[in-house]
Amino acid sequence: MEDCESISCLQAVDGKMIITYRHGGEKVEILRDNIEYEDKIYKKGDIIITEPYDDHYISLKERYMGEPSWSERIAKWWKNQKKW
Repeated sequence: MEDCESISCLQAVDGKMIITYRHGGEKVEILRDNIEYEDKIYKKGDIIITEPYDDHYISLKERYMGEPSWSERIAKWWKNQKKW
């Protein structure tokens, strides 16, 4: 998952900084007022986050980032191991 969440591209152009991740999602930070992005006007400081589209990453995230948390799962497993 860490590899998928790493940055694949960084662009700073026309008053916006676009960070593209390996999982396909993006984070767009608006650096100046009245910047148009995807036919919408944004103000300085706005952050737009697009969802990842990599199927493998999405399935891993659902598996390991769900409820209960990964640490809670390990604690439950450890508790059951100590009973033996």
